Amino acid sequence: MRHDEERPRTSGFLSDGTVPGHWTQVLGSMRANPFTHLSLDEVRAEAAHLLIVTPSPEVARACFGEMLDAFGDSVEIAAVDELVPNHVPAGTWVFLPHRQDGWTDLEDASARMRRDLVKENSSREAPDKLVLMEYGINLWMWAEPPSSGGDPVCHAGELISWESAWALGANGTDAGSGTSETSLPTAPARPPIYFGLPPILRQRRWDG
Repeated sequence: MRHDEERPRTSGFLSDGTVPGHWTQVLGSMRANPFTHLSLDEVRAEAAHLLIVTPSPEVARACFGEMLDAFGDSVEIAAVDELVPNHVPAGTWVFLPHRQDGWTDLEDASARMRRDLVKENSSREAPDKLVLMEYGINLWMWAEPPSSGGDPVCHAGELISWESAWALGANGTDAGSGTSETSLPTAPARPPIYFGLPPILRQRRWDG
């Protein structure tokens, strides 16, 4: 198992190279399990609003290509330094860069944003609360898949682990989720696996 302090450190987006092939198998396994995947239709029905906090449009495209193709302009994209917590609409699903991604400056910025959003959530009534999730950017290049006993983050306290991971449903089962030739990412696409359970998956696991 890779310890947190052993993860590679980077200072930018690893836009070259190939995402390791083992993530294709991990993604397939998650999509076959009702407790670890959501279809685009389920996301559309459950999320009042979608907000992706990202360092660049290129990162957003690489990490959220399927969502962007399916939902278009209904997905809000905000730069890392643009997020104002009390301006985020009620019930928004907020996707933040992973705090253990390996991109050092971005890790720190995401941790600060998460603290501010948690504080904002504490002042909101239950129906207005935000759903906070994280997504990997560079961690897919070095993290160990769960099948090998590894974890892309350290097993400690508040850090997100595979227990809270979920995947976006396969293209073949979601109408309108195909990627057009003109919208292909210029950087290698990251697997659509996200960390932090939305209420629908939390309830599904509880009921199951």
